[in-house]
Amino acid sequence: MAFLILLLGMTNPLFAQLTKDENLSRFDDRPLHFGFYLGINTMDYRFSHYKDVMQNPVFVTNPGLDQLAEKYYNGVHAYRVESYPLKPGFTVGGVVNLRMNRVIDFRITPGMSLGVRQLIFSNDIDQYIKDAQVGGTLHPESTYERYLTIPSAYIDFPLGFRYKGFRHGNLRPYIYGGGAFRWDLESKRISESVVHLNRDGYYAEVAFGLDTYLPYFRFSGEFKFSYGLNNLIRHDANTASTTPLPYYGYVLKNLNSNIFTLIFFFE
Repeated sequence: MAFLILLLGMTNPLFAQLTKDENLSRFDDRPLHFGFYLGINTMDYRFSHYKDVMQNPVFVTNPGLDQLAEKYYNGVHAYRVESYPLKPGFTVGGVVNLRMNRVIDFRITPGMSLGVRQLIFSNDIDQYIKDAQVGGTLHPESTYERYLTIPSAYIDFPLGFRYKGFRHGNLRPYIYGGGAFRWDLESKRISESVVHLNRDGYYAEVAFGLDTYLPYFRFSGEFKFSYGLNNLIRHDANTASTTPLPYYGYVLKNLNSNIFTLIFFFE
């Protein structure tokens, strides 16, 4: 009974938008309009691993690195990394919408996304790396055995096309397809002791959403999936660097980013 009452409470506003007089009836005829958005995101990684960490070409191109790394691996050359659990983040930005024709808009939605990912290793991270001081700061994960937190602060540059369905009252569904470039501002001084990552990322994006025309503005709810295209892992081996070598990152052959975002547009 409680579920039925909740369901009716959610659907009644939608039916009301379908049956009432149209708001902003000429809104979609504007050649150009602007807005802003707020959102909630979750960030994830996709991995592929070397079956044996010593298969990584970094050990072939850097003689003696395998012997240096062995004291951290302690004879364990096969281990895995997972990203878990997913944690919420925050997204904010602006909207520039250019009308192409009756059903297609071109959109640029620059913004910023803050989030975090947690890596779980199948074997314990060496105590020396856990306690390593990076930039004078003690590693905050030193009380854990297999966990590493990687924060991200992305500058987002998404652009794409939105295909709109027929308007029904004050509701109009749409789908979106496009791409995005993201630059990570986070220095990751702590996580650099375990894995080295590139800052720039390229994404293919798809989304679906629903426009709701209110008396003074258009409100839209959208769910977007961003699929990372480029490999973010960086297998450098500068033994003279002050940043600890990413021994636990050498097991990763590829690391790509996924981002799931629930966005609310105000236009």
